[in-house]
Amino acid sequence: MSGLGLGLGLGLGAHRIVDRYGNMPATFTIAAGFANTGAKRINFSEPVTVTMTGNVTLSIDGTPYQSGETIPVATTYHTLTINNPGEEAGTITFGKRKQITYLYLYGLGSSIITGDITGMKLTALVLISLGSSDIAGDITGMKLTALYLDNLGSSVFTGDITGMKLTYLYLYNLGSSLAYGTNPLNITNNLGVQLLGDTVFSANEYIQLFADAATCVADEKWTATTKVLTISGGDNPGWSNVSEYYDIIVGGGVTVKVPLAWESGDDAFPSETPNP
Repeated sequence: MSGLGLGLGLGLGAHRIVDRYGNMPATFTIAAGFANTGAKRINFSEPVTVTMTGNVTLSIDGTPYQSGETIPVATTYHTLTINNPGEEAGTITFGKRKQITYLYLYGLGSSIITGDITGMKLTALVLISLGSSDIAGDITGMKLTALYLDNLGSSVFTGDITGMKLTYLYLYNLGSSLAYGTNPLNITNNLGVQLLGDTVFSANEYIQLFADAATCVADEKWTATTKVLTISGGDNPGWSNVSEYYDIIVGGGVTVKVPLAWESGDDAFPSETPNP
């Protein structure tokens, strides 16, 4: 398939996901007895109507909201306080999925929130230490500029990281559930690019990642103070395939670390290459 055909296919697929799922309600199920814990932040592309069922309660930045009220767009994000003192699960719905542009969940512990992000038009997705919660979905077609997924528990994400002007990319223990396409990277955050734990891409995907990173450096768009590109596992893309990109990246002040296993076998990286 030609590059044009591949790009067109990915584009059409992304549009289908948004069209199919974007108009679905952005509903999260809140377990019985849920006591507000951790950090929960959200923002929208336009004002949304919030709907709650059961005994779920919501406050935003200290202001209580009732079911049926309208939540305005925040300058950056809204900080949520959610509780469900009832004996049965309830729900909270923030308009339609395509209206959600920012989602941040951190440290939920044993408190359980369940939801699906498929069809959301997120520009920032940060999920850390979700505990027993189950937030899942397909990120294909999202115009993410920030992607941080770490310690997700049973939550599962799929899709293509492609066409995203990422300011950082941090994935920890994601396995092979996500694919890497090609991205106009714009690394302004010190987190840089870190693929850690059991997160892996294919050899060809790593070649493209090195190419994108080299372009980012050459175009002077890797402007973070601390510059890192760390890969902890996966198939060796082959030194002969990435050495020119590597030299550009390192020449731009980026510290590149690759798995020790890549320094042996066929088409190995130099033995002095730093490791995670």
